[in-house]
Amino acid sequence: METLPYHPLLEVKQEEMKKTRQFYDLDDIDRINKSLETIEDWCKKEPHLAEGFQYISKNILERVFILSKGSVEGTKNKIDKLMTMRGMTPELSLNKSIDEFESLSETILYVPLPKLCPTDQSRIMVTQIISGKWDLFNLLSYLRYCFMIGEYRLHYDYCLSERFIIDLSNVNINLLTKLNPVILKKAELLCTEGFGTKIKGIHILNAPSFVDKFVFIIKQGLKEKVANRLHVHNTYEELHKEIPKEVLPKDFDGDGPSCAKLAEQWRDILKTEESRKIIDKYNKLVSDESKRSSVKFNEEYMGMPGSFRRLDVD
Repeated sequence: METLPYHPLLEVKQEEMKKTRQFYDLDDIDRINKSLETIEDWCKKEPHLAEGFQYISKNILERVFILSKGSVEGTKNKIDKLMTMRGMTPELSLNKSIDEFESLSETILYVPLPKLCPTDQSRIMVTQIISGKWDLFNLLSYLRYCFMIGEYRLHYDYCLSERFIIDLSNVNINLLTKLNPVILKKAELLCTEGFGTKIKGIHILNAPSFVDKFVFIIKQGLKEKVANRLHVHNTYEELHKEIPKEVLPKDFDGDGPSCAKLAEQWRDILKTEESRKIIDKYNKLVSDESKRSSVKFNEEYMGMPGSFRRLDVD
């Protein structure tokens, strides 16, 4: 793939695409294409993956290849994990549609920022609370929406990693009763192990007096490596040291459009027929475990699925 499909809300310049490839020494386009062909042939021959794999386009396959550091074997493993874990987490992954999130949009905003962070080629994802609407907030619905956006972005984005900004300016202590570490842990595993997302940082802004309790609960659902990348910023100037103003929305003294404006634009785009088709394809991106040839399922995943299945959600 020489160029990316245009998207008005996900800017990726040609030079940024090259930098992302160069980070893993992937300058040779022929090498990339041959690697993708090898991966595609393998997936089509795996009985438990073949049916679901037909919904992975070459664009998506290249994104997974990049997230797997340009490793053919790593990409095979990542696709297997992605399709398997999505089937194991239907409450997070399956049967999504943009229409189910109408009420969610009245309580919380979740938007990707249009520009990549120039320091590390990361995409910034912002969560912003809408004042006075906590009674309507549902953690599971919020996470389903996050994954829907992430899946959709695989068609257009080209980044090395992600950073998450959480703005707590409009919350009260009742927020803590809405957080379930078990659901958060499932989401973190699906994000990092399933999709292969590299989380470069989690940035907390406008922290309330109970922020320590909030951080404690959030960290219960994160691996230690990711938890150590969670930072509470006392000022926007502190945030600017991590993420330049040119990337940030005006909400955080940045140069970009407001989160509210971006959220409105995203709602419009996700309601288009093209976007609905992309979202629907992901509902079918699941492995068929009845056809898996290996009987050593847990060993292949280093014990992960066994523990993953025991993460019951009330």
